Amino acid sequence: MRSLVVFLLVVGSLSAAPVPHPRIFFPPDALVPLQQRIASDPLAKQLHATAIRQAEACLTERNVRYEIPDGKRLLAESRRAIKCVLLTAYAWRMTGEARHFERCVSELDAACALKDWNPSHFLDVAEMATAVAIGYDWLYPKLSPEQRQRYATVLVSHALNAIGKRNDGWWRGPTNNWSQVCSGGLMLAADAVSDVESDLSKNILAHCSQLIRKCERFYQPEGSYPEGPGYWHYGTTYQVLAMALMERDESIKLAPVWKMTSHYLLHATGPSGMPFNYADAGTGQAECSPAQTWLASRTHDPLACTAVRELLARRYAATEKHPPHDRFLPLTLLWLPAAAAAPPAALHASFQGEQALAFMRSGWTADALWLGIKGGSPAASHGHMDCGSFVLDWAGTRWFHDLGSDNYNLPGYFGNKRFAYFRLQNLSHNTLVIGGKLQNPKAKPCPLTPVQTQGDTAVTTIDLTGAYQGQCRQATRKVTFDAKARQVTFSDHLLAPAGPVCWQAVTDAKVTLAGAVATLEKDGHRIILTCTDPALAWKASEATPPTPAEKSNPNKQILSIEAPAAADLTLSIRMRAE
Repeated sequence: MRSLVVFLLVVGSLSAAPVPHPRIFFPPDALVPLQQRIASDPLAKQLHATAIRQAEACLTERNVRYEIPDGKRLLAESRRAIKCVLLTAYAWRMTGEARHFERCVSELDAACALKDWNPSHFLDVAEMATAVAIGYDWLYPKLSPEQRQRYATVLVSHALNAIGKRNDGWWRGPTNNWSQVCSGGLMLAADAVSDVESDLSKNILAHCSQLIRKCERFYQPEGSYPEGPGYWHYGTTYQVLAMALMERDESIKLAPVWKMTSHYLLHATGPSGMPFNYADAGTGQAECSPAQTWLASRTHDPLACTAVRELLARRYAATEKHPPHDRFLPLTLLWLPAAAAAPPAALHASFQGEQALAFMRSGWTADALWLGIKGGSPAASHGHMDCGSFVLDWAGTRWFHDLGSDNYNLPGYFGNKRFAYFRLQNLSHNTLVIGGKLQNPKAKPCPLTPVQTQGDTAVTTIDLTGAYQGQCRQATRKVTFDAKARQVTFSDHLLAPAGPVCWQAVTDAKVTLAGAVATLEKDGHRIILTCTDPALAWKASEATPPTPAEKSNPNKQILSIEAPAAADLTLSIRMRAE
């Protein structure tokens, strides 16, 4: 209760006596310290140079326009506006060059000339409001009175007064990333115009700050995020924008879970550089966001500080000619933590929560063996039927994959047809299929035991019974990870399964089958899978969805082995990395 009071006191301070512009994240007294950091810190210098180059590229790019290509979302345009406004406004603040100021004004004018910011899909409003609020604030000293009035008026009409125009109020409770993004964007808009719209701003800041505080429950109890690492960056970035805004006037003591969530991201990323992309996540390399740099610098956690600096250095050094287009890059740099000496991170970790997870690795080198596995529920926000599913890295690459999300515009994707799509079913995940049936879409979260270690061995067990309700009396998946032997053993125990039990995993490796032994080869390395029942035989099939409307899965195969139903069945698979 006390923490909520602190948040409301901060909001009261923000709305009652606004400080002069610019005040959002980059006040005038932050300029010299940033310049000194750029001069003394090679990583900060590199990020600054990248931001300036990307600001230069924005000079020749088109302005934002009213384009809704899928008939629903203006979101791509909102994000285009954020990237252009933040980069060019930052470049002007750092260099004083008029061309950057003029390009930012051009983008603000284009955004404010739109008939609306598509309130039927309120994320679009929140992100466009973020762009205009920061641009209005950072450029304020040089803006004309007419420009100031125009931008403030549109922030009110297109953002603050847009709430409730459509039936989209569901996000106004702590639901998922929408609650964080919409609240964060509206808080920026409200703070930006609080000196000209005091009462309206005060009301919105008060409500949204309470909602942001409630969204902390997403990370409880140990820092994992239900929607996966990809959505962690999205939701947590806006959570952090709100927290950083409130931090301006009064110090906020962060709960321990904010340190834990930085460790979650660290463990959830494999040696390949790819995260465990469960739920509606995409594939590809791990991101880095201002949420990470802000949390690392505020928690003063050496492990988080080191991890985020190493990730940024890898991402930007490896892509010097074509660096990642992070629309929030200036904020990532503004909050960059200083280098710190960090103790070695633990090799194994588990995180309880709505989507319980465990991670095990043989080391922190790029060629280590690493496994990520989950319990959880398909009923979670953006959830898939992936209870018991895992991903695995070895020798610097991913061997067993999560295919990721499908097209959000597929009919009923977020409704009654969600689990009709292949990528969302257990039929496409690295888990069990009993009698060809789907997991229980409304299963309560499947619990996972904390990782227990003894010497080089780590063990966790998932109770999957709820995911297979009506298909068996009991189902558990035990995983034993032997770092020294570079071996992972899956022991799946089922009581009274109603049909054959299929163990399966998605791979892009070359597969050779020989009865109960399957050999995977990639880049001069091998993983050998052995079923302890010699009477069973491996199969491989293309990971092809049933309809052409769904995303195809080129170069992916489903490796599977099936055991007949039995009253008391144990299916054991041993993986050895070579």
